Amino acid sequence: MKDLESRIFTLVVAVLATLLIWTWAADRTREVRVLTGTVLLRPTDPAKQFVDPAPAQSVQVTVKASPATITRLQGLLEQGLTLPVGSGPLTNEPGLRKLDLAQIIDNAPEVLATDASVISVRPERIDVRVGAMVPVRMSVTVAASMVTLSGTADITPSEVQALVPEPSAEAASKERAEAVIDAKGLPDRTPQTAEASLRLPDSLKLSASQVTFTPDRVRVRFTVAGKSHSFTLPTVRIEIAGSPEDLKAFDVTFPDKGDLIRDVVLSAPGNALNPIEDDQARVVAVVHLTATDLAKSITQKVVSAWVVPPGVQVESAAGVRPSEVMVQLKIQPKAAPASENTGAAAGAPSAN
Repeated sequence: MKDLESRIFTLVVAVLATLLIWTWAADRTREVRVLTGTVLLRPTDPAKQFVDPAPAQSVQVTVKASPATITRLQGLLEQGLTLPVGSGPLTNEPGLRKLDLAQIIDNAPEVLATDASVISVRPERIDVRVGAMVPVRMSVTVAASMVTLSGTADITPSEVQALVPEPSAEAASKERAEAVIDAKGLPDRTPQTAEASLRLPDSLKLSASQVTFTPDRVRVRFTVAGKSHSFTLPTVRIEIAGSPEDLKAFDVTFPDKGDLIRDVVLSAPGNALNPIEDDQARVVAVVHLTATDLAKSITQKVVSAWVVPPGVQVESAAGVRPSEVMVQLKIQPKAAPASENTGAAAGAPSAN
């Protein structure tokens, strides 16, 4: 009996020793790496709740993980790591709060399923608002890029229900949903019928993830009157706008030479694009910063407006809708002028 107990004890010790060695070896193969990418805040039930900010948020995540996990996490961040509201510390309680990004990312399901440990995240915290979605009735208009339509399009149904974030409900009720049709390849002067998806107008500053339409498609009868001309600008310069009083206290720059937006597609009827093609008119993307944006040193913001000649519109930029173009920023308070520091030192009482 004692011999059996001794054997069992020896076996248990051997197993424990093996586990400790494996654990030690696994930890020794883990590396500390800095990963870059974006995270997406999303409600678990988009029909009931919204979460702001909705656009992808740029992050820099320092993790300790095995090489295979590092590769996997970098891929997830490049695609946009989804952080669901109602999971872990990202509760679905309505209201505005400041959250620790390291804790949230460390508790994301995709990260919990790996051997990764999140050490730090930049930015460290993020302001998040969770609230209710409410229904509004919206009439529907047609949005047709690169063409002009003849007369008035017939839309069925002409009115739809849209679930939108409660703070935007009043503004949405005064706007019209857009039925998006692609008519570029269709012949002129010939009646057409097409199914069209719906979207909110750019003026509401809401992303596609923040609206649910019922029905989500409509039928449109229309006639193409003529084609618009298009022109692609390789780059468009970004300008910062805001109150001079607010801006004078901060240095606003663009990291990684990001002061240009690439592949900006323009369209216009007739000869309206000629001044741009001949370098006689400029196109500028404007990012407006408020006093709050500057005080928080935000790291990104969508383009607020596009400066274009009359009759010209921006169809897309960097492959996305013009209202969804995100600009990366670096905001730092300006140092006090040396003269002020000298004066303060000169005016300080003597220590003797």
